Amino acid sequence: MTAWLAYDSRLSRTLLGAFWWFATSVQLLATALPFAAVDHAIGLSHLGIWLGALAAVPAGPGLYAALKCMRDFAADAYPGRPFATFWRAWLDGWRRLRRIWTGAAALGLLLAYNAVLYGTGDAAFAAITAAAVLLLTALIAVAGAALAGAEGPALAVLTAALKAMLLRPQAPAAWLALAALAYGSAQLPLVGPNLALFTPAAAAWAILVVNAATGFDRLAGRSE
Repeated sequence: MTAWLAYDSRLSRTLLGAFWWFATSVQLLATALPFAAVDHAIGLSHLGIWLGALAAVPAGPGLYAALKCMRDFAADAYPGRPFATFWRAWLDGWRRLRRIWTGAAALGLLLAYNAVLYGTGDAAFAAITAAAVLLLTALIAVAGAALAGAEGPALAVLTAALKAMLLRPQAPAAWLALAALAYGSAQLPLVGPNLALFTPAAAAWAILVVNAATGFDRLAGRSE
């Protein structure tokens, strides 16, 4: 019994790992709460669209922080201090890539206005949806490239990320599949809300696996 309760026992490591995944998921979801609150409280109005774009900005560094936390977890099953680790990574992601996150918010603002004005048509809706998917893919690529070692200003990291994404198209395809799977699982009746407390971290971990397996990390982090 003592061996099972020891700090380094298999049971303890499993519980600590589950807590790390839970903490990472909850904190990532917390960065999206401002956007969800604005969308729920105001909806599609001029004020709501502008405030929604502004409120979505914290989710970009949140994505970076979640990937960083799961990268640390892969290196050391429980690095410790999951909340401090996440928010330090969030600040690092904001400092390094703030122009990317704010630029993405501006593009999101443009897409939202296009959706309101022209989104009723099938062709326009498809185009707006495709643009939103491409924007999400680019943000994942930028966060992954920054963690893979891409250096320089935000534009240089973006360039390295897009180049690696084009050379390894299977990586972004897998990211989108993982994002759709995580979102779909959270919508399941009864168990969905519980799964949502773990699936964001699971998706981040799987994205890191995909990046390493496809060679995206090697290409994005390579110095030219």
